[in-house]
Amino acid sequence: MYAVVMKKTDPIQIREASLEDVDAIAALYYNTIGNVNERDYTPDQIAAWAGDAPEPDKWRRRLAGRQTFVACLEDIIVGFAEFEADGHIDAFYVHQEHQGEGIGTRLLNRIEQEAEQAAIDRLYTEASITALPFFEKRGFVVVQPQEVEYRGMKFRNYRMEKRRSS
Repeated sequence: MYAVVMKKTDPIQIREASLEDVDAIAALYYNTIGNVNERDYTPDQIAAWAGDAPEPDKWRRRLAGRQTFVACLEDIIVGFAEFEADGHIDAFYVHQEHQGEGIGTRLLNRIEQEAEQAAIDRLYTEASITALPFFEKRGFVVVQPQEVEYRGMKFRNYRMEKRRSS
């Protein structure tokens, strides 16, 4: 069983994303990379990773193939995470102005609930340098550091996993 902690009076609501959310998701992705991940990656890496501008069409396509959850605070999307049927956690981003407020934990709690209901024993992700401490604090372990290429740039990230306890 994954450890799931929830508060009854939590102002953050986690729900499944809809097509109406793609503009907000695209903007959050673009802005988070440019304002949060910049502390761990070079300007050239950030430019390649984020792209030239938010890309709603990219996220519309991604919504079709993954379960995506959004974290909302007063109906404003302040985080999102993608979860695939094999236990893979793909994109996982929290708004730059809401870092450290527990939004990522709430998103991960929802993913862990989904994994438990689907009898998925292993969650895994490729965590950025920036996200590494977050996932470590939540029980993920590094399987292997790796260097990946995206849009012509090389990036350091970490293959990580968390197994469900019996």
